[in-house]
Amino acid sequence: MLKVQLVILGLFVAAVVYLIFFPTEDLVFIILLAAISTCLVQLTRSQLKHAFGRDYPAYKGFVATCIAVAWVFVVVLKFFTVVFTIESLQFVLIPPLIAVGFVAAAFLAFRLKYGRNFTYGTVEDAHGRRAVVKVGYDIRSNVKAGLYTLESFAKVKKGDLVKIGVDRPMLGMRGAKVRTVLEKAN
Repeated sequence: MLKVQLVILGLFVAAVVYLIFFPTEDLVFIILLAAISTCLVQLTRSQLKHAFGRDYPAYKGFVATCIAVAWVFVVVLKFFTVVFTIESLQFVLIPPLIAVGFVAAAFLAFRLKYGRNFTYGTVEDAHGRRAVVKVGYDIRSNVKAGLYTLESFAKVKKGDLVKIGVDRPMLGMRGAKVRTVLEKAN
């Protein structure tokens, strides 16, 4: 996932550099953005598919959303700004508002389609109703990787795969909080 995240960052940086510093170099940056987008698609197919198994559609959707956001920003802010500034100075804000609205709608749609209020983890240690659970990053529940000491509603032992309930905040900028071990996972 780190490679994909770095390439996504490169895509956004290339889009911003194009829009701010080199707005006249259309061909060069369009080819660069297309090459980075193609690289992201290839990384998604070759590495994320094997790494995330059953959650692969969510990761594929996230990468597609990031690619779409970068391209919408370029198209809307580069090409529609010219159209709206000719009409009237008051319409200058329309392209940025369209772009920001698209970003909000895209990530809301992702959250509605793929979001969930649980994740999975592996029990590292268990004593009575408490368990130390190792959790990997989960894009669907927005949980950060780490070791968590949790209350357990199910009898668990070291090595068990468990389903963990999470509290997801409205915007989720800081990630969800893991709360309790709900049950053993199959």
